[in-house]
Amino acid sequence: MKNRKPLSKLALLLAVLLASGAAPAQANILPGVSISFAPVGLTINQTARLNLVNIGVPNGMLINWRFIDANGGTLAQSTVILPLGKIVSVDYKPQGGSGDAPTLLRAEVRVQVDIVDAGVPSESLRRSLEVFNNDSGATTVYMGGGGS
Repeated sequence: MKNRKPLSKLALLLAVLLASGAAPAQANILPGVSISFAPVGLTINQTARLNLVNIGVPNGMLINWRFIDANGGTLAQSTVILPLGKIVSVDYKPQGGSGDAPTLLRAEVRVQVDIVDAGVPSESLRRSLEVFNNDSGATTVYMGGGGS
């Protein structure tokens, strides 16, 4: 009977060590900074363009971006490493219907950008979201932010 207690204590110690080691691993998965743009409406003849530039991290930064619909579903997404000074632009165009499917007249979308690297301030990432007409190229909505 004396041997059971040390074994139980050892098992409890192992469980505590495993649990404490798992917490930091989960914390590293979360983004360092999450940036959300206000929702915008798009018609079938418009494009939403997300522009990103790294202005503060010499070794580059890991960015995850996504376009999200009105129901919270992901329309498009990607993860990129953004080198210092490089501009990345990403377009989203609503898709119309085909055949018997109804044509989409208007879509509500929003954009979320996550700086995955911990410790990188949002000011290191200049970003803008614009909506423009496909025919004329005229910008109808512009939202900018970040950096100096």
